Amino acid sequence: MNKYDSLTDEALFDLFRAGEWEAFTIIFKKYWTPLVLHANNILKDEDMAKDIVQELFSGLAGSPEKWQVKELKFYLYKAVRSRVINAIKHEKTKSNYLESLADHVSVTHADSDFQLQELIRIIDAEIQNMPPRMQEIFNLSRKQNLSHKEIADLMNISELTVRTQIRRALSTLRNNKDINTYTALLACTLAGIYK
Repeated sequence: MNKYDSLTDEALFDLFRAGEWEAFTIIFKKYWTPLVLHANNILKDEDMAKDIVQELFSGLAGSPEKWQVKELKFYLYKAVRSRVINAIKHEKTKSNYLESLADHVSVTHADSDFQLQELIRIIDAEIQNMPPRMQEIFNLSRKQNLSHKEIADLMNISELTVRTQIRRALSTLRNNKDINTYTALLACTLAGIYK
């Protein structure tokens, strides 16, 4: 029996806030699976559920001193639920935008066809410039639609490594000025077509 066994969640969290990482590890192990199951019950997407719970724990670990928690279990479930709702809203908005964009792109128009082809070329070139491991993970995820777990098993790496590499790849694409420029041009052209 160790010194943490008889402590409440709140006492463990206070110890963690005071710098005892063992207390955080106990909290993490206790709540990881139930929180992932809770998120997955709503999302029906285990990878996204794991991402949400991982981000919650990363936020707690990154700056424990700023968290004032009275009932840890209640706080964790509420925080996961809030993040799940935000993820659903984000996915719905993204899905609606992509559906709308796909509808517009289906119309043949010389400018929009050129801009779309140029955008695809720039994205492919940016992917080719990524480090080989990041490129492989990104392509397995986005082009072959493998889950984080499938990629991790296939490449014999952790799921966290897979998530990190995909986030970095997406960040690289988001920060490319040419991609942003052609996306904006394409959006403006399509908006002009459908006035």
